Amino acid sequence: MKNLTAVFYVDALNSSFVNSDTMPFLSSLATHSYCELENVLGYSFAIQSCMLSGKYPDETNHWLPYFYSPEESPSIFKALKELSAVFPVDRLPPLRYLAMDQIRRFFLRHGVRISNAPLHIVDKITLYPYYYMGELPFFSELKELLDRKYCTSLTYIGPPKVRRHLFDVLIKHVEASNNESECIIAYDDALDGLGHKFGPYSAQCINYAKSLDRVLLRTQQKLERHLGKDLTLIIFSDHGQYERTQVVDLLSELEKNALHLSYDYFCFIDATLALFWPNNRVAKERILNVLGKIKTGRVIDEDLQKKYHLRFNDERYGEIIFLLKPGGTFFPNFFSPLGAMKGLHGYSPDDDVQKGFLISSKRLVNSPKHVKDFRNLVMDISGING
Repeated sequence: MKNLTAVFYVDALNSSFVNSDTMPFLSSLATHSYCELENVLGYSFAIQSCMLSGKYPDETNHWLPYFYSPEESPSIFKALKELSAVFPVDRLPPLRYLAMDQIRRFFLRHGVRISNAPLHIVDKITLYPYYYMGELPFFSELKELLDRKYCTSLTYIGPPKVRRHLFDVLIKHVEASNNESECIIAYDDALDGLGHKFGPYSAQCINYAKSLDRVLLRTQQKLERHLGKDLTLIIFSDHGQYERTQVVDLLSELEKNALHLSYDYFCFIDATLALFWPNNRVAKERILNVLGKIKTGRVIDEDLQKKYHLRFNDERYGEIIFLLKPGGTFFPNFFSPLGAMKGLHGYSPDDDVQKGFLISSKRLVNSPKHVKDFRNLVMDISGING
């Protein structure tokens, strides 16, 4: 191989971990080239779509991996709704979670988990048929462009195919590769899962960050022995996480005000975002009145939709969008079966921990300022190497 750009994409790595005590290798590398990146509102699907396409969510219509479209909803979801009319599974969330998890495994091999969505409304939901970075259509588009313009191969190593020994797989791939020029994106989402479960500043997260720093150093050393100066190393994090400080039971608040799911409105409740499709104007006004009393969040009005690039050409992502403030989470929601997560992200892009960052082993000609600049960064490096 003549030239390699190795991108180590670490999901949910808090920038505060990049210090001489926790991650000394990254801390040292950051002195050469460190860029804080503006972000988009949303979770990994939104951020990765933005990175690979170089466009904002309302330019691609990719914001969340699920959206409202009853006519496109999978047949299995329609069957589940009929099942819920016979068996009261919705009254037993743990049982519903187990059922949905098995259905996802056998019938929905692609797409995001929606393992705790109420079965009596699930037929209103549609999923994009892809979820992980290497599955997104923007990845294929960028791959084709790099190959055609610079004869550079684009490779993804990570979930769902590679979950363990990620960096060993990368080293073996490089050693066996015959490509003259290549960009490899190695995606590690372990820290994100640990933060959700134990909290972003837990001992589990700190210990993982320390071990990851050592692995990254060893990986760089092995790659440099193989490639020498023909290596560009990039470490990228899409966001950090906040500690959970408050739990909001949104469905109960609506029920208290005689607003009933399915009858008065349809909604989708994520960890920090709630999307609403009211059945009529009166229901919309009443929902807005309830949301206005929840001081731990705010409605994304037209001005914020413009600011966050969420002005879509249809209402697939909600007629009303409600966003919690940092530290807040919805529970029950349509994902978690037993308890609220301890570490959260998916807040306003204005919040510091929601920002991403990028570290490079070489000084960059055009330093990225936003996660959507990732695409141009890869193009620039490939052009120089090509």
